[in-house]
Amino acid sequence: MILITGATGLNGTALVLEFMKRKEPVRVLVRDPKEATKFDNSLVEVFVGDMQEAETLTDTLKGVEKVALISSADPEKMAVTQESFIDAAKVAGVRHIIKLSCLNADIHSPARFIRMHGEIEKHLEDSGMAWTHIRPTHFMQNYLLNAPTIAAQNAFYYPMGHNAVAPIDVHDIAKVFYETLTAAGHENKVYELSGPEAPTMNDIASHLSKTLDRSIRYVDVSPEEYRRQLVSFGMPEGLADAINELYDERRKGTESKVLLATHGLFNVKPTTFAEFLGQNIEAFGGAQMK
Repeated sequence: MILITGATGLNGTALVLEFMKRKEPVRVLVRDPKEATKFDNSLVEVFVGDMQEAETLTDTLKGVEKVALISSADPEKMAVTQESFIDAAKVAGVRHIIKLSCLNADIHSPARFIRMHGEIEKHLEDSGMAWTHIRPTHFMQNYLLNAPTIAAQNAFYYPMGHNAVAPIDVHDIAKVFYETLTAAGHENKVYELSGPEAPTMNDIASHLSKTLDRSIRYVDVSPEEYRRQLVSFGMPEGLADAINELYDERRKGTESKVLLATHGLFNVKPTTFAEFLGQNIEAFGGAQMK
């Protein structure tokens, strides 16, 4: 049996949908069962529990051999959440955990999310279970968060200067995840992956302008201004700080390299940013493509 944690989040949902598309049964762990009603209950077995509370996971982990380890990005709780789950999985006899990590995961990183992913990876490696780390760059879907300002102001705002990044579509990650979960030979390996190109924010503005058929501009803001904007939108200050730390690293070029070896290994066609925009044109306020 295969279990997916964090199944109703961005990456978890993409992975569950990949199993559904392939008509493969899978078990999922959720905190709110109402969020799982979007899944096909003839293929998806839903269990309710808390990753930090082992006593709620007994039935969920019964008979599970492999786990896709995903959780929400909480700057205060992500490490303890995933490490607690790893401990419970080991006691339950899980054989192999495939972790959604991040590119450049490192216990010494100044960025807390990158640092926590490194800490979780080490905890998993030290557990004695087989492990696999999937390390993508940041997600194309994150740019959907800019839809309100693109619609209202024809602009989007980031503290990225003219630096390049290589974002990836979460559906490409899900395809790689599926293969590592359903086939042997991926134990104790690290898979890095990115999108197929490394645009600057001005390049992304050009893609948006072409897709939406109107001029969209990128506005370079300071990290301090970006943090103020995030907090003004209702984001907790700790999360805003953690996100700014990621942008501090991205401005150093840490996500600017195109990494397609993993796509080739798993025969996954990488989604371009233009393709992603075309698939989500209505979300950005454009007319549906014919």
